[in-house]
Amino acid sequence: MPADTASVTPAHTRAAALGAPWNEGAGARALGLVLDHAALIAEVTETGATQTAARTRRQQHGNTERAAGDPQFLRVLADSAARSAVAAAAADSLLQRAETGTASVQDAELIAAGLAPLSREAIRALFETLGASSTLTEHGLHLFWTRLHELDAR
Repeated sequence: MPADTASVTPAHTRAAALGAPWNEGAGARALGLVLDHAALIAEVTETGATQTAARTRRQQHGNTERAAGDPQFLRVLADSAARSAVAAAAADSLLQRAETGTASVQDAELIAAGLAPLSREAIRALFETLGASSTLTEHGLHLFWTRLHELDAR
């Protein structure tokens, strides 16, 4: 089940050690958005893989016994893993450049803007793949949308 707020990741710990312009104002906002989008995409990816592996059948007339063996599911999971890898690499690259003083706030803002649609697509694909039952409040997956909307509002 997703957490209510973004968890503190090693990337967030690295970011906390940075000086200006990364610990206040626009720099802190942009860097935080990059790290939070990357964390959200990673969590959505992990949840999708876990939820898929737990399912015995995607549909009544499925062509595999387990959802994890369904070629369509495997494609969606591969796409999700690719989004997660891109987001993690972008966040790590930005952090490395910020640590060496070669990143600008504008760089961080551009990366954050690029990760926002990836977050949206990751969440959309999760719900589309898991089907109608994923919308049940008891699963808590709606919290991914809540977190995305909170990021959009920042």
